[in-house]
Amino acid sequence: MFETILVTGGSGFIGSNLVEYLLEKYEDTRVINYSRHTYAMNPLITKHLEKNPNYEFVAGDVTDALLISNVMKENEVQLILHLAASTHVDRSFLYPSEFLTSNLIGTFTILEALRRMSEKDRPKLVYLSTDEVFGDIPSPHKCKEDEELSPRNPYSASKASAEMYLNAYYYSFKIPVITARSMNNFGERQHPEKLIAKIITRCFRNQEFTLYKGGSERGWIYVRDTCEALDVISTEGEENDVYNIPPNLYLSVPQVASIILRLMDKEHLFKGFVGTRLKDDERYALDGTKMIDRLKWKPKTDFEDAIKRTIEWYEKNEWFWHGVYTP
Repeated sequence: MFETILVTGGSGFIGSNLVEYLLEKYEDTRVINYSRHTYAMNPLITKHLEKNPNYEFVAGDVTDALLISNVMKENEVQLILHLAASTHVDRSFLYPSEFLTSNLIGTFTILEALRRMSEKDRPKLVYLSTDEVFGDIPSPHKCKEDEELSPRNPYSASKASAEMYLNAYYYSFKIPVITARSMNNFGERQHPEKLIAKIITRCFRNQEFTLYKGGSERGWIYVRDTCEALDVISTEGEENDVYNIPPNLYLSVPQVASIILRLMDKEHLFKGFVGTRLKDDERYALDGTKMIDRLKWKPKTDFEDAIKRTIEWYEKNEWFWHGVYTP
């Protein structure tokens, strides 16, 4: 359906999986990976894609208005999948300006570039947001797409703000936008600062570890399912609509850790719960009914099967995480 797709942040965790997914599924579609190198990505993770004639890499920041505008125009981009973002919540408490710049100003820059294009040449913009824009959600409630946003940390505030700009630019300038909200992604190529990757790499190092106290509950989704969901939203979703991507399942942090330790036979490495995470929300939850009923999509991958695949990837790709510092 789209001859040329631009993926921002295509060298990141979700982005690299998405670029790979698109190239595998659409043999006649050009996929441009517009990305910058950060601490959380390794340029080698997209090395295998370079042999595909439909793949192109552009080194650039989403706040570079001239560059991203030229890339869109010169390549006649028809779809932008905007994933470029700073995402680690703990870092957002230390470097809030970094998150505002990357997540809000970056999105604003893309919207401005689209505003300056003629309506017939504007690509569709699909923005990947997060469940965290709703803040802490009491059980058993799950948030529908149109509920009030209540972000509680600099990361989620930057994502919620970007959502508001998408809505405003749709009504003000007829920019074709769609917002997708996902939950805790995991899988191949994830930086070991994130929970599942952290536990897996700790186990491969035979390194003892602890976890913060508390039973924070999250929705967990395998990254390849998210890629498929974004594909469906891009092709079947309605303009200026919002779609909550349902997770594979909801689990607390201790439950996730227990499953990984059991599958890797490393229970002896876990040394209990110590301290509390800074300003941690207890629960995030999205109602994915709209995605399931209207777009006829739900995750296909069993959680434990996805964890096994992830473990196997980290075992085969020690180069990706060996020597990488994670607090």
